[in-house]
Amino acid sequence: MTGAQANTQRETTPLRRDNSLIRPDRAAEEPTRPAFAPPPHQAPAAPPPPPPRTNPPTARQAPVPPPSGRRITPMGWALRGLGLLAISVLSGLIWLWLKPADDEADAPPPAPPMRYDFTPIRREEGFQGCQQVSTNRIREYFRNQECEHLTRALYSTRLPNGDRVLTSVITVLMPDAASAQRLNELTTKDGTGNIRDLVDDGRDGTKGMPKLDDDAYASGRQDRLVVIGDSAYFDKSTPNKDPALLDVTNEALKLGWPQDRSPQ
Repeated sequence: MTGAQANTQRETTPLRRDNSLIRPDRAAEEPTRPAFAPPPHQAPAAPPPPPPRTNPPTARQAPVPPPSGRRITPMGWALRGLGLLAISVLSGLIWLWLKPADDEADAPPPAPPMRYDFTPIRREEGFQGCQQVSTNRIREYFRNQECEHLTRALYSTRLPNGDRVLTSVITVLMPDAASAQRLNELTTKDGTGNIRDLVDDGRDGTKGMPKLDDDAYASGRQDRLVVIGDSAYFDKSTPNKDPALLDVTNEALKLGWPQDRSPQ
């Protein structure tokens, strides 16, 4: 090998695979490695969609229960019907037990305090009707318009001076206020007759009692109830239109509604 060939080999430097020269001073720093194309850019994955929003069921949107798959037999329907019937009957009985009685609902307020102490002697219901115990024009009136309820009673009381007084109170319940008003107007006229009291009819226990001859007569209408009263002295004669007796009779008219509503 000549000197020229030796120099040629020394000047020869290695080549890269792409025929570029490799600098000796960087050959150790830059190792040979294959070149690859950069990976393509990828967009970040979209987040998963939120779960569907559900609202809690309301009274009108009650959840429908799934079908149970069991059919109700005719016996089952019959038992359900009997259960509903039992509930209805029980509710009706409770209502009848709790509701006020008709008499209590329609009853007027109790009588106001009385200025005299009236002691009951006898009371009777008018089972025969008003026409059978009436006279003259009042009897004719009841023939066309019979009353609904009649009571007749006797009371005793004392005046402040000690005189004993017998008082008769008769109650006549009419169908309405208009018929009661016509009856009351008729009873206040002279010569029209009247409804007989218990003394007039000679009822049991009235023997020896003074006659009630309309000397202290008074009457009044309280809605559809007509109340008729009369008074007389027990131990002395009864003058006509005696002021003390008239006051007793007018006070006794307050007993009308309580007497009409009292038990038989």
